[in-house]
Amino acid sequence: MKPECVKSGERARLFPILSETSKEGRTTSIFLATMTAVREFGTRLLSSVGQRAGKTSRIGTWTEITFDCGPREPDLGRPDGLIVLDTGRRKWTALVEAKVGKSELTAEQVKRYLQLAKKNKIDAVITISNQFSAFPQHHPIAKDIGSTKGVELYHWSWMHILTEAELLTENGEVVDEDQALLLSEFKRFITHESAGVRGFDRMPSSWTSLVQNVQAGGRLTRSGAVEEAAEAWQQECRDLCLILSRQLKCEVTQRLSRAAASDPAKRFEDDVRGILEDHQLAVTLVVPDAAADIDVVADLLTRNIQVSMSLAAPGDRVRNTARLNWLMKQLPEKGVDDVHVRCKWPTTSPATQETVETWRNDPALIDEGKGKMQCWGFDVIEVTDVGARFGSQKPFIDALEAAVADFYNDIGQHLKAWQARAPRVDRDRDSVAKVSPAAISQDAEAEASGL
Repeated sequence: MKPECVKSGERARLFPILSETSKEGRTTSIFLATMTAVREFGTRLLSSVGQRAGKTSRIGTWTEITFDCGPREPDLGRPDGLIVLDTGRRKWTALVEAKVGKSELTAEQVKRYLQLAKKNKIDAVITISNQFSAFPQHHPIAKDIGSTKGVELYHWSWMHILTEAELLTENGEVVDEDQALLLSEFKRFITHESAGVRGFDRMPSSWTSLVQNVQAGGRLTRSGAVEEAAEAWQQECRDLCLILSRQLKCEVTQRLSRAAASDPAKRFEDDVRGILEDHQLAVTLVVPDAAADIDVVADLLTRNIQVSMSLAAPGDRVRNTARLNWLMKQLPEKGVDDVHVRCKWPTTSPATQETVETWRNDPALIDEGKGKMQCWGFDVIEVTDVGARFGSQKPFIDALEAAVADFYNDIGQHLKAWQARAPRVDRDRDSVAKVSPAAISQDAEAEASGL
């Protein structure tokens, strides 16, 4: 059932009857209808905005929504859709505004829909576009919108929606065969060029001049170019997660501090500061069950991309060469020309870094100048020298995505974290009787008599 405040609206259709020019309306209707028809799909998307749809819950979706508007009230527009989650005990509602292709959301329109939602006691506004955000709760234009008090604001990118559909089908999580077929057909539709869905594929036009300024040793200030680069980086980081998620068939996320996770403005300030102070853009990617997180750094000064993982040295090996060999055995024999291993030492002793080939040829190098210190950890680093392409809008993104994917494929997936062995039972304690109070008493007597 539609909320009482809705004046009119059509149920979202899989085969909407709309004009050829209404690409957004057609895409939104098909998406919302699929969300309703394929339960696992709707449940997964709603869970990303904090809504749990149980087995008895019902999901309803509508398009072409209009609300009653008084004669003296401003016309706040007509959103593309409406989602209603009915759990039986309560109803949760959300307006939907979607953009396709190169169309982007505007703060003015989102503000109007937030006002419309608040006026009609709608719980949330969900926007959909080819723009990216780290989490649905981090809206890509939040800083231009300001306060959203009284209404929740979320964002899904089309690539996020596609990735969720891909994970469900590839992992066989859709139980009903007809629904699985329907979701596959939705993927086929949404990936066709006519649907206008695309990943993040280029940095802003100011990226070239920013990189040139860094290369020339120019002084950086908090300018439009720096902020534009930080905004673009945040979108690309999310797209990297989605790309790896589709490759690995599991959800890859970003590692953020608690402050940055709860406040997107803090994450933005961190990235701006990274450019101004370190001439770098960085992100940490979390792959489920991987040996370690993946650290990615794009260095504007050296024009290279560094992808790395950090592992603790094995605690059951005393010699440093044995610890190093433990790691070397995990690395492939070929294709590691640009891979370095950095050995980390206690206190203020500097790290020791060499190429994989150098370490293999002479592992004894690890002990030079370190006395009796023990290496406590390793960084496995692959460096991609992008050169002149670093300052180009699209080639930089192409090189970055290839570097991350290649590192995980060639190195990351083969690494294993060291784990201490389970404690072993001594022969003199291999039965319950041998550790009984009586046995312990006898041992104590024997020890006492031997003193």
